[in-house]
Amino acid sequence: MNKIPKILFRYRSWTSALRKDGNGTVTERNYTKESLENGTFHFSSPRDFDDLHDSLLGPHATGSPLDIDRFILHHKDLFALMRERGLGSITQLDTLKDEAAQKVFAPLAGHEARRHSRVLCFAEEMNNELMWATYANYHRGICLGFDASDPFFAGIQPVQYVDAPTAEVIASKASGTLIDPWSLCKSKAWEFQKEWRLVLPGDEPKRVGFPKEALKVVVLGYRFTERDFAALKEVLIEGGYRVQIFRIERVPGTFELANFHVGEIAGRSEAKENPPNEPTAR
Repeated sequence: MNKIPKILFRYRSWTSALRKDGNGTVTERNYTKESLENGTFHFSSPRDFDDLHDSLLGPHATGSPLDIDRFILHHKDLFALMRERGLGSITQLDTLKDEAAQKVFAPLAGHEARRHSRVLCFAEEMNNELMWATYANYHRGICLGFDASDPFFAGIQPVQYVDAPTAEVIASKASGTLIDPWSLCKSKAWEFQKEWRLVLPGDEPKRVGFPKEALKVVVLGYRFTERDFAALKEVLIEGGYRVQIFRIERVPGTFELANFHVGEIAGRSEAKENPPNEPTAR
């Protein structure tokens, strides 16, 4: 069992994006800014993740004529059962109630449950170059560090990186968690993430409030601009956060990244007794 780190990090873009709502109205929104202003996390569906194998959701339909082929390839046991029982239609599977049939159906139920789960992802490191490039807009974003000892994170579990998603591998890495183990299983290709997850059942609510006092660290990306920093500071101050500010820098003569402490920000509620420091390079 992996030991939970003291700080859990969440890499975020600070760039606004255009989004169209159900009525066709297009708005420009900075989701990271909104998250800090509202004190909420957005739990994502594994259906939207960049790893196609994430959570082993089964085949993905695209409207292509190949969709049926995908379904068959991913459910060979199901079609073998149909041949064995002489069934001519998938709808006839509902008539099978015996234990052997239910064993074949079990993976389908797991796919469905995981499709309708919500996942919140964190990383162990704040200077992971691949994470900055992939999840923080090519180093133009920020990384938020949360106190892992806060009760909000009770139940968080590490992702296990394996060569293949076999039942034997999953069983050997079981940790007694109530989270579906397939939601915590990824290919070793993603091992650089060093990921921890909170997984909740159901589609809603997607936005969940977090204790603002749990946010302890904000790390600025190497390409994060001073103009964006000014906007970020205002959000943190108005939101009542008290955080340490770091900035990522390249280490000359190496391929390494280092983090440098540049100051502290105290929220508006503490401003009179503890005015916020103006971060300056050190």
